[in-house]
Amino acid sequence: MEAGLFYLFETLGEMPEGEFYRQALEEVSLGEEMGFSAVCPAEHHFSEHYGVMPRVELFLAWAAARTRRALLWPMVIVAPLRNPIQLAEDCALLDQFSQGRMVCSLGSGYRKYEFGAFGQAMEESTERLREVAEVAVRLWTEERVTHQGRYYRVQDATLRPRPVQRPHPPVYVTTTRDDQIEWAARHGYGVVPAAGFNPSTLRHDFELARRAAAEARLQVPARRPFFKWIYVGDDHREAVEEGSRYILRTLMAFAQGGGRLFSLLLGKATRAWDGDVGRPEWLTDRVEEVLAAGVTYPQMVKSGWVPYVCGDAVHVTEVLRECAAAGANFFIGGFKCGSMPQERVRRSMQLFAERVLPNL
Repeated sequence: MEAGLFYLFETLGEMPEGEFYRQALEEVSLGEEMGFSAVCPAEHHFSEHYGVMPRVELFLAWAAARTRRALLWPMVIVAPLRNPIQLAEDCALLDQFSQGRMVCSLGSGYRKYEFGAFGQAMEESTERLREVAEVAVRLWTEERVTHQGRYYRVQDATLRPRPVQRPHPPVYVTTTRDDQIEWAARHGYGVVPAAGFNPSTLRHDFELARRAAAEARLQVPARRPFFKWIYVGDDHREAVEEGSRYILRTLMAFAQGGGRLFSLLLGKATRAWDGDVGRPEWLTDRVEEVLAAGVTYPQMVKSGWVPYVCGDAVHVTEVLRECAAAGANFFIGGFKCGSMPQERVRRSMQLFAERVLPNL
């Protein structure tokens, strides 16, 4: 198992943006020394405090100069809001800056107000992502590219510089949709399960990707990622209480602006449920019902649906082992939640690196 550091940059109105960025960079540099393998920033636009990072490529360029081994793995670049030439150039530059550490990790986006400000309809996001990915890969691998698509036009373009990695940097797509998983795998792209909060969903998504790639006579990338917010403490009870307090505020901010996606994540979990433990009655695809149920962290763990993990190292290891058993081998952890004091973030990272990761 490898592990990366996820950053949503949700200040929640309690920390200046610049301070959040500086703390994140310090943690990335420290994390590489601890053994973390990637830095994974999230892109969002026009948000006052939920996700204040409109260009992950710029943060990754900053991180590239402070690291030597860590993968530059955005979670994600919102592909529909990018011109494919710009995307291909930015990723190629980052690959050059880092000597081959860039991962082109794409998503279709899920906040309608972001698309409206760009003059786009969110309903076009899936097809735009696919077209952007197709053109970017061609620009990385072909000498001259002309493309006349539905949304984008490219005329006789030659990309310079080219990426260090050959034939091109790995491409991953974060999604909850089965059709998007199959499309990605049939193009040789990796998949990050957006709904991987329970092992059965992870198992479903990884197997679907494997079958689709096999049909296309391709190999899926070796790294199979999954994501959770996380807090590791010395004392289990205190860590559950403290971690839940910070993480739930981030989850609530996510639900308020991304209710549609939250419903899709919940619905995917209910459809893919195959665990020995019966699906709890409170787990439905209706966000308001789940929130109204007042579900506690121990209840989530007992059910197997665990969007975040917190506790001592033994407990955290047990939860993450279930995900490893489902086929995951790359953990993307959201250690920094809102205004959590940096010393607690660092202690959580240290405990994970020393007492959890070696046992996965």
